[in-house]
Amino acid sequence: MATATLPVPAQTIVEKKRSFYRPELDVLRFFAFLAVFLYHFNHPAEFYIQHGIPRAIAVVVASLTEGGVFGVDLFFVLSAYLITELLLREKEACGSLDVKGFYLRRILRIWPLYFFAIGLALVPAFNPGHVFNWSYATAFLLLAGNWSIIAYGWPMHSIGGVLWTVSIEEQFYLFWPPVVRKISRNQIAFAAIVMLILSSAMRVAMVLIHGGMNSVWCNTLARLDPIAAGILVAAALRGRIPNFSISTRLGILCCGIVPLALVATRWKIHEPETLKWIPTLVGFPIVAVGCTLILLAALGVSARPHGVLLYLGKISYGLYVYHPLGNLLSSKIIPVHTAFVQLALRPTVALGITVMFAATSYAVLETPFLKLKKRFAHIDSRPV
Repeated sequence: MATATLPVPAQTIVEKKRSFYRPELDVLRFFAFLAVFLYHFNHPAEFYIQHGIPRAIAVVVASLTEGGVFGVDLFFVLSAYLITELLLREKEACGSLDVKGFYLRRILRIWPLYFFAIGLALVPAFNPGHVFNWSYATAFLLLAGNWSIIAYGWPMHSIGGVLWTVSIEEQFYLFWPPVVRKISRNQIAFAAIVMLILSSAMRVAMVLIHGGMNSVWCNTLARLDPIAAGILVAAALRGRIPNFSISTRLGILCCGIVPLALVATRWKIHEPETLKWIPTLVGFPIVAVGCTLILLAALGVSARPHGVLLYLGKISYGLYVYHPLGNLLSSKIIPVHTAFVQLALRPTVALGITVMFAATSYAVLETPFLKLKKRFAHIDSRPV
């Protein structure tokens, strides 16, 4: 006797189409932050060797923590993928794209903490030598902080310098939705390829004019590779989620991480003494590919992430913004420079302070705006 199959309610189908939340990507956000955090506590391999760590392990640890600087590129890939996927889903579900609504959602998510952090960076107690002056602050207030670093140099020891990546993301958020509104899903990949060509051309120009150390690293037009890569992932998957085996995912993950460590330690494209052709032209695309592989290794993991990791991923924006302050305060609390302090105690204290600030900020400063943000959402990107 045939078994009757009940039809899926139309409302359930619509709700599924109008929601897109991947908890594993929240966890990936946390690890992207952790990579950047550990980079700031990196030491040369010789330091570890001098303190009794075997050379092979010391080299691996030093290389991986140095490669953590590309956690910012992983953020770019992840953000570009998510934003593009959400925009495309909204366009397909609603028949059009509400660009104004997108801008309002981004403002409510990014601006409260962003502008608060700029204010903190101007506080004398957190601004040694007043290096973060109003020339920098004005540029950051105009969402162009990365360009101020190219113009004036890095505001050393400032807790506000880390916001340069947020400036780049904001510029992407401003530019991308009107483009997506006008082109089809099939044309998205072409737009991303144009971005890759533009990025390479800008790096060629910077090498030719002997640009300074930050002329590529902080240059939006020269840093489009990871953003374009995230867009290409959204275009290629067409709303689907990869279903790789665990062994395949581990292989993809290793193929993503190893190039980041090698580029960071061999070519040092994040802090070049001078811009050189091969590292500048090849290094950044390699990093973009590596970060894309890390995203693909994580996307679609079926295991339910631990609640703590989910929460840390949820507050990862705050973790990233506040971690320079956590590092600064930890150095004031623990001024001793023994090996144990440098390798274990100070990073642990800094991370604890960072989590405390980020958790408080999320509860008090960010959540009221996030609740308001949901009013303008056409596709839910978080569980109710």
